Amino acid sequence: MIRINLLPIKEIKRKLRLRNEVILFAASFLGVLVILASISLGMAQKASALTKEIKELEGKRNSFDRIVKQIDKLQKDKKLLETKLQAIDKLKSDSQLTVHVLDEIANRTPTTSMWLTSLKVSGTSLQLNGVALDNATIAQYMKTLEASDYFGPSILANASQTVVAGQKLKSFGLTMEITPPPSAPPAPAEAPKPQ
Repeated sequence: MIRINLLPIKEIKRKLRLRNEVILFAASFLGVLVILASISLGMAQKASALTKEIKELEGKRNSFDRIVKQIDKLQKDKKLLETKLQAIDKLKSDSQLTVHVLDEIANRTPTTSMWLTSLKVSGTSLQLNGVALDNATIAQYMKTLEASDYFGPSILANASQTVVAGQKLKSFGLTMEITPPPSAPPAPAEAPKPQ
């Protein structure tokens, strides 16, 4: 006897194969979704950690910005103080120079044969006006001033005859440069005495 199989085996196999392919596709799709989800979760955690680190670094930078601003302010204050100290030193040296110049003029002016009527200092230029007994006194006075460490060569600006208290005298004007001598080296410190 011949049996006939009426079941469509090819159709069933095809459906099974199709069902297996759909299950495999769905499992692959779910696997890819799980992988993508884990990657995105890892990226989100890294992004969160980086954001937190950025905020911490910005906080540190802000604290450093305050320190940098303080340093800049201190540097500006230091420059201002240095400028003021330089001005004070210049004023001090200029005032000492003026005292020395006046002392030199006072010490080198012969009081018995001449007197000064005006003295004008303009920068490093000095103008002297006075009255002397004669031209020789004026010439000797010029040589005496030139011998000083504080004056350069003197130039006779004018000389004329004038009458003072019925006496014929010479009125004169001198111009010269003030040349401060180089600073003397500081005295060496004394060695402590042995006991």
